[in-house]
Amino acid sequence: MYLLAHQFHLAPLPELLRWEVLYAVQQMDQWVRALEPHWIRGVISHLTTADTLLDATNTARLTKPHQAAVRTLENLQSAARAGYSEFSGITLIDQDLIDLRVLGLRHSASGKRRHLPGRVDLRAVRQPWLRQALRHWVTTARPTTEDFKRTFHATTIASTALAQRADAGDDPAVLTFADATLAVDAFRAARRRDGSLYSSSFRRSLLGMFFQLIAYGRRCGTLDDLAGAFTRVPVEHVISVEEPNEDFIGKAIPESVIRQLDAHLDTLGTGNTYGCRDIAPDARHLLYRTMYIVLRDTGRRPLEIVSLARDCLETHNGQPTLIWDNHKRKRHRRRLPITTSTADAIRTWQACRDQLHLPAKGDRYLFPSLTALSDAPYISSTYLSDALRLWADALPPLQAEGTDPKGQRLLYDRSLIYPYAFRHSYAQRHADAGTPVDVLRELMDHKSIAMTQRYYTVSLKRKREAVAKLSAHVLDQHGHPSPSSSTAYEMRSVAVPYGGCTEPSNVKAGGQACPIRFQCAGCGFYRPDPSYLPAIEHHINELRADRETALAMGAAEFVTTALTAQITAYQRVIDRMNTHLASLPASERAQIEEASTVLRKARAGDNHTLLPLTTARPKDPR
Repeated sequence: MYLLAHQFHLAPLPELLRWEVLYAVQQMDQWVRALEPHWIRGVISHLTTADTLLDATNTARLTKPHQAAVRTLENLQSAARAGYSEFSGITLIDQDLIDLRVLGLRHSASGKRRHLPGRVDLRAVRQPWLRQALRHWVTTARPTTEDFKRTFHATTIASTALAQRADAGDDPAVLTFADATLAVDAFRAARRRDGSLYSSSFRRSLLGMFFQLIAYGRRCGTLDDLAGAFTRVPVEHVISVEEPNEDFIGKAIPESVIRQLDAHLDTLGTGNTYGCRDIAPDARHLLYRTMYIVLRDTGRRPLEIVSLARDCLETHNGQPTLIWDNHKRKRHRRRLPITTSTADAIRTWQACRDQLHLPAKGDRYLFPSLTALSDAPYISSTYLSDALRLWADALPPLQAEGTDPKGQRLLYDRSLIYPYAFRHSYAQRHADAGTPVDVLRELMDHKSIAMTQRYYTVSLKRKREAVAKLSAHVLDQHGHPSPSSSTAYEMRSVAVPYGGCTEPSNVKAGGQACPIRFQCAGCGFYRPDPSYLPAIEHHINELRADRETALAMGAAEFVTTALTAQITAYQRVIDRMNTHLASLPASERAQIEEASTVLRKARAGDNHTLLPLTTARPKDPR
């Protein structure tokens, strides 16, 4: 019999095995995203001498087994095993070995049915009563796979702690408040496999999920025998939030690393990523390229990116604006100014998207779901995360900032490249460019400015190193070198909009009492360094615009003369500073630029320092 690629037949199998496979295939069709007939044919060809699908030696029958063939056979066996149990009157709630595929648990992000191997041995929970409560919860509440995974992990932690009792905690009626405290202490000390302590937020999450399971069991009657004293007291049973380390630099991906990623954009979305079966390779590459560019240039959260509306662009006074929804705070149709190149990337994808035949349920979205099997109308942020991970892991080594003790460039940890990190990068990019905190709060759509200030986190160690580096490159008002020690640089000067100031009364007032109203270019106490170059250049442009306005108004000559003098003085500082920097070795110039970036970020994070807003975005890779 001639078979097409999408066909298979069960005629070669014995009658019992034939019915088993037929039933199992029907069940598999509800679990997996798509059946693979060629793998089923391969499995069938090696089962012709078997008696039953549940024969433990069936896997050994596969000649040179491919992982997909083994997975297909395991899926068939799981379905048949569940069918036999149901026929025999054995329900899932009575079993210690459960299959998440048979339960139909769903992924929390995409809503898809679980299709990976998911057998779980509940005997890792030692106490029968606790195991019964977990089994009842998973078979009746039908949580997402992520919630089950965390709750199961939390239950095993508590079970291990309760096993320290003389009776191993097997009798729920004799448990006390002290036993509940013992379980809480176990969560406080919960560690990863490598021995490191879980983050406080993750430990708090595990603790909450365990006692939610206990509360569910009491409501449903499965834990009626559990002593009332075994309960959580919110005042005592808490896990403190960890205070951030003062040297914590943040989660932002450095701009130098982003530039390296941009250089390899042509390979993004070309591997075994979501969509490889649904759209052409060129369209899939453009899809992920566009999501990456929007993620990089706008600083929106991953969910806010994937759920963008199809008509998410507006133009006001010739400038493009992104329309997006803040799902976290339930604030919809927010507006964010974006660059022309970002808008062009979106329009290019919109034109390509219009040519694709995709499920109608995603018509409203810029990045719609590519398959009708998904319950979500737009692409899951999980797929974006997976695509970035596959792409980053396949790239050549990425250079990090700084060097090791031997002077060799450090390698960047690829695990730090994930979608949300680009939000930190966006915020710190603007901080480095001198964006005031209140402006960045609007860009990030934060309700509180305190939240925005977290993105200005700068390591005190890096700041001290930056001050030490730049203190040797300070100039005076005439552009002549005026170096000082790092201690004097910090103690005897104060940051003002266009440089440092050493005038005693202004330093004492924290930079708020300039005797000549911040006309820095004409002041003998003016001490700029390379970190102020962007601000000075911006101010020169402002002065030139003011001079043109004064000329158009017919202002008195002393007004335009004063403006011209300031422009000349500031330009002299810039020219001499650039000449000085050009005379330095390339490696030292790079270190000065890095130190300048650190100090600009630190100044931007100060409430009292208002620097000019500068458009900040990485160079477009195209």
